Amino acid sequence: MRRLILFVALAALLLAGLNLASRQFEDRRYLDPMNDLLAATSGRDAIIVGSSVGGAIRFDALCTDGADFFFVLQDLFETRAMVDLVLDRPDPPRHWFLALSPGAVFYDNSISASGRTHNRRLTYRFLFENGQNDMIGGDWRQYAVTRISPALGYDDWRRRFQNVLVRVGLRPEAKPVGSLIWRLDGTLGADDELALADREAAARLEDIRSIRFYDPSVPERAGRAIADINARIRASGGQLYIVVPPASPEFQRRTREGLAEELDGLWRSLDEVEDQGAVVVNAWRDPARVYPSRLFVDPNHMNPEGARIFSADLAAVLRARGDDAPGCPA
Repeated sequence: MRRLILFVALAALLLAGLNLASRQFEDRRYLDPMNDLLAATSGRDAIIVGSSVGGAIRFDALCTDGADFFFVLQDLFETRAMVDLVLDRPDPPRHWFLALSPGAVFYDNSISASGRTHNRRLTYRFLFENGQNDMIGGDWRQYAVTRISPALGYDDWRRRFQNVLVRVGLRPEAKPVGSLIWRLDGTLGADDELALADREAAARLEDIRSIRFYDPSVPERAGRAIADINARIRASGGQLYIVVPPASPEFQRRTREGLAEELDGLWRSLDEVEDQGAVVVNAWRDPARVYPSRLFVDPNHMNPEGARIFSADLAAVLRARGDDAPGCPA
């Protein structure tokens, strides 16, 4: 018994030491740029939130002063927390563009099967630092790991050891990560599209099946998260525009083949949110035109030329609807 008590005491001491070290030698290569992006949201007329497909929306095509606040691999539960964070700051934007990849509705980054728990812990660390201390979508596991034991909440301890060497002058500062906002250059060739679309669609379907096995309620809860985002924005006097940018033709076709019923359910959820005052522009369901592979940098992300064309179509759709949305004069 005494040995067990000693073991537990030593383990607790080790964990306490690691927690202290993790705070002293924090890897801020992501947190600092995220804080810079957050600071830039106050006083702007518009904002893009959601996942990396937000790069398909260009504010210059909408003739408005907007802020980018969308992040790679972010799920809708994290986006809801980010919306709350921005709305709680002084002078939040009035026009909100939620960039929605259809696949995002089937992900919950708190679930190990998603392979994205590191993203949830990073989001928690960012939120905690900015005074937001609530759980995301009832996620107590990743919340507890990040809140109680940040030493266990890090996915890359190597960076902490490197920061120790930087602190004592034995190595130079690491290069910054650059922009966290995905506005990517490049062109997806027709031949590459076939192979990449097949691979990425198969990987996404495998992820979704694994997540569904663990928690089949994720799409339903994600739909409620979208409705909550809309309600919170409307309560603040703002307007939500849900934008589903196009994916490459082959990627859309293969995703529809594998998720036909699920996508129909998503479109119904978006119809319901639109009845509650949101504006939905869905290039998967009602494309303004054909967006060929040359307008993409990979099967799910538009390149600058594609983003300009899609954003011009988005502006035209909003003008035609008569919405009081950002947009250049016709």
